[in-house]
Amino acid sequence: MILHGFGGEVDGSGELDRIRRILLLSYNDLPHYLRSCLLYLSIYSEDYPIRNVDSLLYTWIALGFIEEKEGMTATDIAMRYLKELINRSLIQVKDTWADGKLKECGLHDFLREIIVSKSKEQSFTAIITGYCTRWSDKVRHLAIHNFTDNPPQGFSSLKCLRSVEIFGYEDPLTTSFLSKFLCGGPKFLKVLNLRGAELDNIPKEVFKLFHLEYLDLSGTRVKIIPKSIGQLQNLEFLILEDTHIMELPVEILKLRKLRSLVVCRMGDYSNNFSIWGFKSPDGIGKLTSLESLGFIEADSGKIVREIGKLIQLRKLWITKLRREDGKELVSSLLRLTNLRELYIFSIKEEGTLDLQHSVSPRLGFLTRLSLSGRLEKVPEWVISLQSLRTLALQNRETLCFKAGGFPKLKELGLVQLKRLKWVRVEEESMPNLQQFFILGCKLMEGLPLGLQNLTKLNVLALADMSDELIHEVQNLDKESEDYQTISHIPQVGIGRWINGEWKTEFL
Repeated sequence: MILHGFGGEVDGSGELDRIRRILLLSYNDLPHYLRSCLLYLSIYSEDYPIRNVDSLLYTWIALGFIEEKEGMTATDIAMRYLKELINRSLIQVKDTWADGKLKECGLHDFLREIIVSKSKEQSFTAIITGYCTRWSDKVRHLAIHNFTDNPPQGFSSLKCLRSVEIFGYEDPLTTSFLSKFLCGGPKFLKVLNLRGAELDNIPKEVFKLFHLEYLDLSGTRVKIIPKSIGQLQNLEFLILEDTHIMELPVEILKLRKLRSLVVCRMGDYSNNFSIWGFKSPDGIGKLTSLESLGFIEADSGKIVREIGKLIQLRKLWITKLRREDGKELVSSLLRLTNLRELYIFSIKEEGTLDLQHSVSPRLGFLTRLSLSGRLEKVPEWVISLQSLRTLALQNRETLCFKAGGFPKLKELGLVQLKRLKWVRVEEESMPNLQQFFILGCKLMEGLPLGLQNLTKLNVLALADMSDELIHEVQNLDKESEDYQTISHIPQVGIGRWINGEWKTEFL
């Protein structure tokens, strides 16, 4: 009865009014700069998992919820706001990565009802979920959830609208409907999130939204970004993940306020995790406000040199790196002292990465590093990364993790190392490692040596390995030396790729 009647009860008409008053104390105690951030979460449906945390933070920034401070980036402040809401128990942490980074969060149902109620009172959000929906002309944020009737009328009256986000459209969101909507009232729109919409192209009306700061077209069928993208002079976030866009026009260089530019399409394991990035126009170094850039193709040494001008970069994904561009890339890294995450992919699966350099880049903030390509030797500057927490390596023949190396590393992935035969972990190496994944390394002749030295290891996962190794691990004698090396690990899993998904068996 409580479950089915909760919506009415929490509005103050029943016994749960007391709970409502208590929860309102937490809401009313919020400083003004956190209220809008929390109220915006009312756009999500009940039990909705917020997995794209970066997208949420970018949206808060674009909508002006973040009060910028000297010496801190807006993204850092937005994350501080999110953590403050978590510390107040108003947002729940659902999952984290091994390195402690937030992976998924959400709202408790009780609190969500309060926030939805407050949002309606203030005309803060309107949510379209059914056949007939009414909203105030003063509504500022519109969320569209699964309506199956004809698109609702009345958009032309939404003069105060600042954001539009869609979720799981059952009927395709057509280009013609979107054009009609954008021809109406939302001239001051700042956020347009069309992730997953079945769009083949971008309506020309989008490029008339002069105040637009956030545009997400991920998961659409869009193939071309037109030259008119240059008209969006205030755009700060352009997200084009899982699209078929292969190249950006030179007009993208007019968007000098861009903080995040992400263009990519990724394959799954059956595709060897292939990644398709984008070809950049010459002069990408002019976008000096960029903090996040991916997946840019290093199809010339000139592009690699241009990256060195982006000194605000926090995250960089670079693909199609040629052996001869390696030293040039490291020279650029010498200037990118703010990097937190770095992902490098060679031009071919078997391509060699030459990242040796006489001078080591000072990447003191780098916490995540992924190197995809053949490494003849792990560069000294990689070994000296003291803050590294996640490391992924591909295409190595032998690996030895030396004593004292990677003191803060919490997650290690060895992926598709098709030449790898053995791994050894020395004492006092990776003392904080918690998760160790070995994937697609079919030439490995046995378990990594020295696993007993990883005293904090919680998960060891072997997937798509040789049948001989899998059989050996599944049939370990409890008195054997190999069993003793893994007996302290709570979870040892064996995975196989079956019909497009992983099947995992824990020993």
